[in-house]
Amino acid sequence: MCGRFERPSTLSEFSKVVEGLVAEGTDPLPPSYNIAPSQAALIVRHETGAHRVDPLTWGLVPGWMKETGKIRPINARAETIHQKPMFRDAFRYQRCLVLCDGYYEWKKLSKGQKQPYHLGRPDKSPFVMAGLWSHNAHLATGGLETFCVITTPASGEAATIHHRMPVILPRAVQTQWLDPSVSKTKQIQELLMTSDTDLSVYPVSTFVNSPANNSVSCTVPYADRSVVS
Repeated sequence: MCGRFERPSTLSEFSKVVEGLVAEGTDPLPPSYNIAPSQAALIVRHETGAHRVDPLTWGLVPGWMKETGKIRPINARAETIHQKPMFRDAFRYQRCLVLCDGYYEWKKLSKGQKQPYHLGRPDKSPFVMAGLWSHNAHLATGGLETFCVITTPASGEAATIHHRMPVILPRAVQTQWLDPSVSKTKQIQELLMTSDTDLSVYPVSTFVNSPANNSVSCTVPYADRSVVS
């Protein structure tokens, strides 16, 4: 699963890893080292002739939902996403890229304790997670726009921490992923199977456990905490 992530890189830096992304003007959101569910994050979605970057709320609310208090999933399983009413329409027509520099996962230890870990590129470069977005006109004036992250069985180093990980899409398939004309289930599932699993993993302090803590201290390897003020 993916329940917390970071995005300190600017759009200018993401334009090097996202096909067709043009960074102009001020970034829509400030950098964040500890993005939690119900908070806003930057996603890229299709717009005629371009890729559009917008801040959306993490926790998907389908367009057909008319009551508050319902479950707002932050993740969707790649294996069953095309079958679930919660995700089915967005899977076909409203796919997005979630801008990310790294994500956090908690490994279960003895006596019920959990150790947080940071997972990201070995070279510390930014990347994108596959996601879905939705616009709901029923629950908020002006509409509510939300997203979720798609996950897949973990592999590589990520599998040593948790059995699930986000789908990380390489540059070569990003434009197809965003294109709503690519709507056949088999086509979309094939794109999900291109997920990149080359990640490095290291432990971080429980400082990251609280969403209120949002600084570079969240990302520092646990053994190196003394170097951060």
